[in-house]
Amino acid sequence: MNILFASSEIFPYAKSGGLADVAHSLPNELREVAKVYTVMPLYSSVDRKKYDISYSGFSFDIWLNGTKHQIDLYRQSKNSFELFLYNPILCDRESLYNDSFGDFGNNQLRFGLFSYAVIETMLRLELKIDAIHLNDWQSALVALLAKTKYHLTQKIVFTIHNLAYQGIFHKSAMNELELNWEECFKSDRFEYFDQVNFLKAGIFYSDVITTVSPTYALEIQTPSFGHTLESMLITNSHKLKGIINGISYDVFNPATDENIYKNFDIQSYDLKLKNKTKLCKELNLSEPNRPLFIFIGRFADQKGVDLILQSLHLLKDFEINVAILGSGERYYNGVFTKLTDKYSNIHIKVGYDESFARKLYASADFLLMPSIFEPCGLNQMIMMRYGGVPIVAKTGGLKDTVVDFSDSSNHTKEIGVGVTFEEYNLFWYMHAITKAISLYSNQKKYIKFAKHNMSVDNSWKHSAKEYLRVYK
Repeated sequence: MNILFASSEIFPYAKSGGLADVAHSLPNELREVAKVYTVMPLYSSVDRKKYDISYSGFSFDIWLNGTKHQIDLYRQSKNSFELFLYNPILCDRESLYNDSFGDFGNNQLRFGLFSYAVIETMLRLELKIDAIHLNDWQSALVALLAKTKYHLTQKIVFTIHNLAYQGIFHKSAMNELELNWEECFKSDRFEYFDQVNFLKAGIFYSDVITTVSPTYALEIQTPSFGHTLESMLITNSHKLKGIINGISYDVFNPATDENIYKNFDIQSYDLKLKNKTKLCKELNLSEPNRPLFIFIGRFADQKGVDLILQSLHLLKDFEINVAILGSGERYYNGVFTKLTDKYSNIHIKVGYDESFARKLYASADFLLMPSIFEPCGLNQMIMMRYGGVPIVAKTGGLKDTVVDFSDSSNHTKEIGVGVTFEEYNLFWYMHAITKAISLYSNQKKYIKFAKHNMSVDNSWKHSAKEYLRVYK
């Protein structure tokens, strides 16, 4: 089977969130049994020299609304199946999707052009593709183009990683991208309150829709999580399937991770304490024998950062240490920056730092994930892999991958153990933290659960099998 996998970001070349990790790990797992081509924009931020990415010598033009756009094809020298597309409009930006004031003004053209280029690349290189796998709104227009302009026969699989981000633009994009008004600008297809919605087009025109966890597939068919598209998803539920994400066990491996202070595995779990001791010393956090709680992620309402902020003035008086790493919305970046170094037992770093994140995972006892909604979540899986216990809200993929430690009937090899809370407010969030502290006080019990989590298989092995069934 031959698969074309299109994504707006792929680790390690470009990353703004979990999509990049998925777009790296899933194709790699699928390559064990299939031929998989990945394709992404070659942003100016991608280090071509570091990753040995070079121009293939192949270019082609795409004409849209009377304007010629040249697309240059690049390849990764060690893996000829990794393709990169360059065009100044698409790629020459300091960040992937937006600046400090919001979306770039031409994102509809940028990712509309990317969608055209994905199809044109496949056709011009004469790739014999059986299934085209699209990811989120940035590549969703491929589905529309495949069915209305190119009349492709390949199976179109569209994965919704986060329904909250939909790619909504002015309807002038119809002419800008040379789309047929009569055929496409309809309320059940591309039209959205007299605008256009890229993700909506992906839902309608794809053959199969997947989401990144079974619970999230159900949640998005309700008004609470559907972001105004719940009715459309109910209508298309016959082709909707939830497949839980995984993580790369090569990338996230405490036994071999070069970013952490001391490598360890389940047999040498006691070495994890050396990581925590070293980290606490570097961050000026006293008493490393205290439980260490971490948060790693995007500073956004979805991730529950309001609860985290509300809790800090309480946690400063707890006999615990806290380390926070993240960046995101401008408001939250400012608030967290002001709190840097305010509390002696709380370390805050605003920004993205993959190496520091690994050190946190390798050192932490508990991971904070109080998400309002979480399509899948990868951080809880990484925390398990590095011998820690996640504290999560019971939503989406968090509900599918973590069971509360007090629910002894559900401690199986297939699911992780953590601390969970269902009612989303400060009281129950703090209750979960105090439960975690109580668990930590019983070191024998805590280590039993931490080692259990290291033994849970959250790799892509099972998910890849599900996707292979979907592609056929």
